[in-house]
Amino acid sequence: MAVGLGMSVKISRRSLVSGVALILPTVCLSQPPNHMAGGASGIPWTRIPLITVVWTADDARVQTVRNAVEFWNRVLTELATPFRLGSVTYRAGALPVDQLKVLSEKVLSRTGSPDLPANIDQLPGDLILAPSNGDFISFAARWPSDQKALIGIRGFGLYPMTLPNVARNVVAHEIGHAIGLSHNSDPTTLMCGRPAPCRPNAFSSPVEEFFPLTIEEKAALLRMYPVGWKGY
Repeated sequence: MAVGLGMSVKISRRSLVSGVALILPTVCLSQPPNHMAGGASGIPWTRIPLITVVWTADDARVQTVRNAVEFWNRVLTELATPFRLGSVTYRAGALPVDQLKVLSEKVLSRTGSPDLPANIDQLPGDLILAPSNGDFISFAARWPSDQKALIGIRGFGLYPMTLPNVARNVVAHEIGHAIGLSHNSDPTTLMCGRPAPCRPNAFSSPVEEFFPLTIEEKAALLRMYPVGWKGY
């Protein structure tokens, strides 16, 4: 079953708070314009975001997303913040690769902030995660006023996603952007990105593991989502 997700990216004219993520092959729109890389606070969610994975099969890619969500919820639990990522729902179909490429290229070019595409707006859930077979730079986009976000993921069959342990960390990295984190310069951590010399192939490992957060990023999460945070 295909999801009707065409290229009408100008139909819903809503502003995006954005900033380019500088890790390759990932791009982030979760920060305000010109936001510098590092463990700085971004814009928090005001409710628990429900996650919808749009893909052609409930397969290893969907399980990779579930694993990444579990990782983030463990981190948030350890921080004693009440904020969590919500339930993960699978929806058969796929976002058009051409649309994901257009969004990725527009973000990379810094020529402006894309509007919230109508077909993304109409999908159930708050955080839409779209695996693909496409050759584009993965990205995370948020439209805070609409409580909507989109993560587009480069094809799992393309380098460096084919390296062991890379895909799970790329997905977790993009979720980190979607909940408000920016980049740091420590290549041993999850959120490292350019201008530091970090690339996703550094996530490669014979052992399945998620790279850690920095102390500064944990503090940033608590600033965005303090102990008294109350979502709806």
